[in-house]
Amino acid sequence: MDNRQQIHLENLSLRYRGIETSALKHISVDAEFGHVIGIIGNHHAGKTSLCRALAGIVPTIISGDVTGTIQVGSLSPNLDWQKYNQQTGVVLQNPAGQLSGLADTVADEIAFDLINQGVPADQIKRRVLNVADQLGLGDQLNQSPGTLSGGQKQRLAIATAIVTDPSILVLDDPTSEMDPLGRQHFFSWLVSVEKKTIFIVSNEVDDLCEIADQIWVLKAGELVAAGKPLTVFNHLKPDWQLAEPTVFRLAKLMKWSIPGGADEFPVTNQQLEEAYYAAN
Repeated sequence: MDNRQQIHLENLSLRYRGIETSALKHISVDAEFGHVIGIIGNHHAGKTSLCRALAGIVPTIISGDVTGTIQVGSLSPNLDWQKYNQQTGVVLQNPAGQLSGLADTVADEIAFDLINQGVPADQIKRRVLNVADQLGLGDQLNQSPGTLSGGQKQRLAIATAIVTDPSILVLDDPTSEMDPLGRQHFFSWLVSVEKKTIFIVSNEVDDLCEIADQIWVLKAGELVAAGKPLTVFNHLKPDWQLAEPTVFRLAKLMKWSIPGGADEFPVTNQQLEEAYYAAN
């Protein structure tokens, strides 16, 4: 496969300055550019550190030593941070910390990077309205960002990350402060996103199974599994201490396995329906 169509991590390690233990240890994995990669793992697994490396935040903004290769299509933070940064939208765990603090309204906050880039005013207005509509912020455009709820601030952080139309999105637990309806809206929106490579950390394994092309499992800074959601969740190890998808648990209880599969149980609603009809 052409390297421009690949995600390629090779022997990626990360150690923060002043800390002896590496946060990431010799991660090597390949995936297709333009896919959605779900990243899961228990506490201190290295999920946030992987997001920081994928975003190029370490070592550019946060001090640390990064070794190995990160290649996302034709782009690499190792080789050309500025070009990579221009094509990467990032949402980290603290959404309020990502906002500029200089905008009087939600609309101004979304427009902030576009203004700095010198985008014409008519284009800015159009793009701000479009992004706000996608993320359910249309009614809040004239509000102060400080008046938003935690979930709304997360949606605002996402809006500021995508308004410049990056080809890569790095999302670290972007729904942690959203209510169930907000999470449902977010994952429905994520399904509609096209032509972007998306790395997403989330504890919402049911939703990840529905949208992810690959799941990467981290444990103590190491990549212990990578593959399609069906494969990964059918081969979980107890010491990973990961939640099983609801569909998987139900199908396993009812003994509804995937038709023609090697005793694998479904992890998506569509797979569950197929397994149910095959069993009945």
